[in-house]
Amino acid sequence: MKAASPQRYPLALRVLHWLLAMLLAAQIALGFAAEHGTPRALSDVLFSCHFKLGVMILGLMLLRLGLRLVLPLPGEDDGESRWRRRIRAVVHGLLYLLVLVLPISGHVIWVWMGADRGLFGGLEVPALFVPPEADETGRAIAWYVHVYGAWTLLALAGLHVAAATWRQRRGIIRQRMGFGTMSRR
Repeated sequence: MKAASPQRYPLALRVLHWLLAMLLAAQIALGFAAEHGTPRALSDVLFSCHFKLGVMILGLMLLRLGLRLVLPLPGEDDGESRWRRRIRAVVHGLLYLLVLVLPISGHVIWVWMGADRGLFGGLEVPALFVPPEADETGRAIAWYVHVYGAWTLLALAGLHVAAATWRQRRGIIRQRMGFGTMSRR
């Protein structure tokens, strides 16, 4: 006999969801501020913070994916049409993909620049590759992936928030992703 699916996402997934949402908002703001309108010295500090936060986001996202694979999840919302469920699955899949691809493309750019890959406590992110000296095609591709991926992530996050707001009319988000007591349906 199949066990009943829970009504709410496990606490670890809820905490990681909201933590990653806040960190991603800070990350996009850091990247934008470092790229536009700041003095060079401040820009360098912001880019360093952006890199370190990107490594942290990648680690938390991998943890979230791992937990999502092993923890029980709520079942599908029966009141939602099939096409909406499909769109939601595609948007979530793209969000997950971008949150994994952006730190990797950022790492490629960072290594190509020869920037300090030091993290907190003396840890250092390994280079994982040696960029060719004459050809910067890989760096350019990584930059395009990183910049346009960030804008795509921002657009998809906006779509995600809009859809969640729309679904909240039925109390689904508060019930599944909130931190208060469960409301009875």
